Formats: sequence, C-alpha cells, structure tokens
Amino acid sequence: MLDITGRRQDLTSSGVFVAAGSHSGFRMSHTGKPVVIPPELPGILKQFTKDAIRTQPEDLLEWATLYFSALVQGKTLPVNRTPDKVVTPNTMDLTPEVLTTMHEKLHKNGTVSKKEVSKLWRSLGLADDLLRHIMTVGCFGDQLDWIKFFALGCSYLGGTIKNAMTHALYILNSDSSCKPPDACVTFETFRFLYSYLAAVDREVSQAQIDRTITYLEAQAKARDGMVKVSDFVNSRKVRLG
Repeated sequence: MLDITGRRQDLTSSGVFVAAGSHSGFRMSHTGKPVVIPPELPGILKQFTKDAIRTQPEDLLEWATLYFSALVQGKTLPVNRTPDKVVTPNTMDLTPEVLTTMHEKLHKNGTVSKKEVSKLWRSLGLADDLLRHIMTVGCFGDQLDWIKFFALGCSYLGGTIKNAMTHALYILNSDSSCKPPDACVTFETFRFLYSYLAAVDREVSQAQIDRTITYLEAQAKARDGMVKVSDFVNSRKVRLG
C-alpha cells in the first residue's frame, strides 16, 4: 500500500493507513442487533493513530482530548511534524509552500528529469530519504511525469487520499474567484490525480473510483467543468478513499 505520509519512520513500505477496518457497513453486536459503522470513522481513526505515533505524547489521553477538540473546531492539530529532529541541511520537511515552489518551477514541461528534480529538492534543503521514497513509490526512472511526482508529494502532506486531493486543489487552484476554504481545478485534472493516487494506494476499489468520478463529473458539469474542495471534503455523497 502507498506509504507517502509515513515521514521518517515513517518511510516504510508497510502502508500509509495503519488503522484496521477500512470498510464501512453493518456489523452484528453481541445482542444480535445490527450496528452501523459510520463511513468516516475508519479514516478518522487511521489518521489519529498515525498522528499519535508521529507525536509520541507523554499523556495519550490528554493529547487525544486536545487532538479531537482541535479537529472539531477546525484548529491546527497538536501533531509533531518532525519528532525529535534538529533541522539541519537536507533534513527540512516537505510543506505545501515548498511543494508549491517546486510545482511552479517544474510543471511547465510536463516531463522532467530525475536529475532536475533532485537538484531542486536538495537546493530547498529537503531530506534525501523522502526523495528516494517518493522515487521508489512512483517507480520513476531518469525521466518522470511531474504531475505524478506532485501527486505523491500531496499524498505525503495529506495522509489520506481526500487530504492529498485537498492539498492538490489548493496548490493548483485555477480560478482566482474560488477563495479559501475552497479551491478548484478542472475535472480532467482532478480525475487524473485521483485515479493515479487511488491506483498507487491499491485499497480503493475500481467501483468506488468509478462512483466518485461519476458523481464529481456531474457536479463539475454544473459549473463549467470545475471540481471544488467543497464537493468532496465534507460530502456524505462521495468517498475518495
């Protein structure tokens, strides 16, 4: 499974989504009555588990209280992005701002050389181990499709496909009238990025991919072919992963 979000430890091949039970639906309780599992619950628990491992809080229960309070209130989560690490050259973490800078410099030609990406990456002080991991996950050779590298960078930032696509739309926002907390891209761009990340992840069924694309294509047709963050980020009608 895709493991772009694992950061240092973090950069394992064992998988990005660590919590079990990624399928929603009905389960039988000990009383024999059906229990409905909210479809968003597995994703929330997966992200919480990953953030707890990354942060290593001394008091897990107290930290969990702060974590879910911030999540409900839309505040910055109390997550240590670079645990126990002193920032030195070539250990800087990838951020949305840095990925935006890379995209602005490299997206024009579509295809870029591995050497060109590596040179820019190191000039920004980013960690070599993360670059190697992205190159491995993407199976990139001497020449690579920049938009695919960009998608994997968004996956590292986001932790889930939904969050990765949110980052992608914010960075690629192609309509100046589409202001935060919203952002938008063409349906074609969304479809390519989402299909690619879902294929790399290997846990999203083709049926789910098709349902998502069909739903968002219908939404896009109503607004000049554009997909917005608000179309999927809090929607109960569509699940990206």
